[in-house]
Amino acid sequence: MSIDGLMLCLLAALILVLGMHFAIYFRYAVGALFYPFQLDYGEGIVWQQALLIPGPRMYGDITRFPFIVFHYPPAYHLAVRAVAALGIDMLRAGRGVSLASSLAVGVLAASLVFQAARGRFCRLASLAGAAFAGLSIFCYWPVVVWSPMFRVDMLAIALSFLGVWFAVRSPPKPWQPYVAVLLFVLAAYTKQSCIVAPLTVLPVMLMIDYGRSIKAYGLGLAVGVAALLILTEMTGGGFLRHILLYNLNRYSVTAAVRAIAEQWPHAFFLLLAISAIGVGWKRLASTHAWIGFGDFRRTIRNCVATRLMAVMTVYFVLSTGMLATLGKSGGALNYMIEWMCVWSVLIGTLIASVTERALAGVRLNPTGAARGSLSILLLLLPVMLMVQVMILPATRDLPASDPVRRQQLEQLLTRVKDAKQPVLSDDMVLLLKAGKQVPWEPAIFAELASTGRWDERRIIDMIDAHDFAFVITTGSHGMPLYDSRYTPGVSQAIETAYPRDQMFAGYHVHSRSQ
Repeated sequence: MSIDGLMLCLLAALILVLGMHFAIYFRYAVGALFYPFQLDYGEGIVWQQALLIPGPRMYGDITRFPFIVFHYPPAYHLAVRAVAALGIDMLRAGRGVSLASSLAVGVLAASLVFQAARGRFCRLASLAGAAFAGLSIFCYWPVVVWSPMFRVDMLAIALSFLGVWFAVRSPPKPWQPYVAVLLFVLAAYTKQSCIVAPLTVLPVMLMIDYGRSIKAYGLGLAVGVAALLILTEMTGGGFLRHILLYNLNRYSVTAAVRAIAEQWPHAFFLLLAISAIGVGWKRLASTHAWIGFGDFRRTIRNCVATRLMAVMTVYFVLSTGMLATLGKSGGALNYMIEWMCVWSVLIGTLIASVTERALAGVRLNPTGAARGSLSILLLLLPVMLMVQVMILPATRDLPASDPVRRQQLEQLLTRVKDAKQPVLSDDMVLLLKAGKQVPWEPAIFAELASTGRWDERRIIDMIDAHDFAFVITTGSHGMPLYDSRYTPGVSQAIETAYPRDQMFAGYHVHSRSQ
């Protein structure tokens, strides 16, 4: 077998491994969709917000009980309400929207690569690149963890990718830039930090059709501002206070660096994404032989591969810059998802190119061995990618996979249901499943209290007065996670008013003395 033939076999094996990885992931994701308890601390507060949007209490006064901060604009919450209106359980509806959005991102990534590759490479090479782009997204640990959660992120990224998809395809249809920009607006009204995609696409769209791009972005600005004014008026100014002022958290450069370093198992994917940019531009430059900016602009207008490479290069740079937000207090894995999804599109174009090269070698020399050190080096690409995929987990352990803990959670749920007073809890999903409301979300109010934007005496006085039946916390005083959610004043109040501390279902349950 020739080296090129061997390379084709290895690439086929790579796609097979990716498919198996996705199958394992998908089984886990469906299981998480039907999992009856909390997957993540943030799920419960987003669920509570969805119950209040739309309504008179959305983006309301945080000095009035219950104390609720709305972290995000309302698009995701409204989408969940719409799905739940079909008779679907709200928790399942929220997770279903996120999982469907995650799958949509994979489909869009595959479609982008296929569209760009099919005009330059054969169908098999285009399909190989598209398959890699779509399936590799579900190899990234942040995607595995976040995709089935009742959180806003995956819908926001799906809308951003859909906007990019329309923008890359925009020259054939004059209405597509307008759709792209409106999708970007909707993404920003899902998660207010989703600004990278519209900034990415703007310079490319201006080169394609300056006038239409200005009109499209003008329409997007008008719609965005109109929605802002309406929401601000409806909430008496609360909308802006909640999504901007109350989200200005403390910052740590060390935390940002540490969060990025923790994702070192994905390093080979990142290296390949960077390589894909270099290889892609080199190949495009040799094909089109640009003499000046005018030639480059004409290619952007007429060549979807060049448009995609231009968009994804800028997308990669800007999303890399957004990693700085990981230093924000409360920053988590979800801040890296959009960046990693861009990797998959870039690497998909590289896989298509490598597959085309291997097929060309087989066609030209079906019996002899391909020559050149580059061909031998390229053999390592699918091998190393298979190793990379296999070392990355496709699932996570569900918190109550242990039967004993699951039984205890059921018992704790019954106890919350039977409580005659509100319950303070880190597990806010437990409260909502018990038919209670979330009275207070500790992490965001600890942040606001630490910067003087909220008077914590309001909650301390309620704790001192035993206005809560009991308190459920993750950890206890002296543990980093607990101390990040409970200020010394609140912690002391809990210890004094609810001195009995029992471990139950993995939580500390603080109750009054008997």
